[in-house]
Amino acid sequence: MGRSVFTFLFLMGALFVAAGMSYGQDRPNEETPLFPRRSRQEDPPNGVRDMIVRMQIEKKKKDFEEMLDNGDQIAKLSGQIESSIEKTSALSTQDRDHLVELAKLTEEVLDDLGGDADDLLSEPSDKGLGETPLATAKELEAAAKAMVAELHKTTRFTVSASAIESTAEVLRLARKLRSYQ
Repeated sequence: MGRSVFTFLFLMGALFVAAGMSYGQDRPNEETPLFPRRSRQEDPPNGVRDMIVRMQIEKKKKDFEEMLDNGDQIAKLSGQIESSIEKTSALSTQDRDHLVELAKLTEEVLDDLGGDADDLLSEPSDKGLGETPLATAKELEAAAKAMVAELHKTTRFTVSASAIESTAEVLRLARKLRSYQ
């Protein structure tokens, strides 16, 4: 009698373990589980999910257009700085303000492209910097035009190393030009 009770309890325990293991396995959503349980977080309806995706796409488009506009503004500022320095052969207070704005916009563009300003500026440049403010301003204007051309070649789906490098060059030249007294 003791042996049959032990066998019965052993079989019941094995059956209980097997049922527990099968319950622990995930089933496809179409099938009803043995013991239904509620999901902790329900998925949003398709309409809401689609709306969120559309909003994200629109935001990325807007950010890309803003980056292109910032690039055009950088080119405009660099042209103004170059023409002002060409007339006076020195940096005026207005030129310094333009340089601060240009550096801020350039850092934003560099961040949007995925570059790190500190890392890129710490790398030595193979291009020599101008000896005078006028030479540096001309280099800045040429670099800004090259940067804008690279930005217009990219799409919002690509990462362009050449665009990052040209943007870093503009930032490097702007900081060099700001250092002139």
